[in-house]
Amino acid sequence: MTASSAPSVPQPASPGAAPKPGPRPGPKPGPPKPAVPRQATAAGAGKPAAGKPAKPGKSAPAAAPRVTLLAATADNVFDVADDAVDALLEAGAEPGSILVLTTGGAHPWQQHEETFGATQYWRQYDEGKDVFYASLPASRPLRRTTLVVVVNGFVDEATAGQTLKAALTAGASVTVCGDIERVRALTGLA
Repeated sequence: MTASSAPSVPQPASPGAAPKPGPRPGPKPGPPKPAVPRQATAAGAGKPAAGKPAKPGKSAPAAAPRVTLLAATADNVFDVADDAVDALLEAGAEPGSILVLTTGGAHPWQQHEETFGATQYWRQYDEGKDVFYASLPASRPLRRTTLVVVVNGFVDEATAGQTLKAALTAGASVTVCGDIERVRALTGLA
């Protein structure tokens, strides 16, 4: 290595002068967090269809979403979903990363927010600063990191399974609240 190609090391300007502060190494990372066990998996969820290449510029998801099933009845499904949202927030999820999707009628909070008009309602989704509530089928594509799916009936029973399977792929972590046996029958979740 020649002197001209050797790395330059800053030296004090004169003997006894204090060195100038420079970049310091950051804190060392702690031990890795243990992986969260997968409660249920959707057959093929999150995987590209066989024989179809991924669209240019978009990478295929690394794995199927992590799915958690929470038992709920028609009478308490919104309460169970609200408790799930609270638990996610308490666990450190950012409010803007959470999307609550209903498969039947709208969540009461969605109904409230829609009274301010469609423009204001969708602006909240676009801004991504708070938990967003929407009904399926939605008028536009919806995706966030963390989903809470409220199975409270279906607008069209003939497409119930398709609607629910699509919801399961709209996030990396999905909590499904509803009749667990029906959810399993419609989606193939184990």
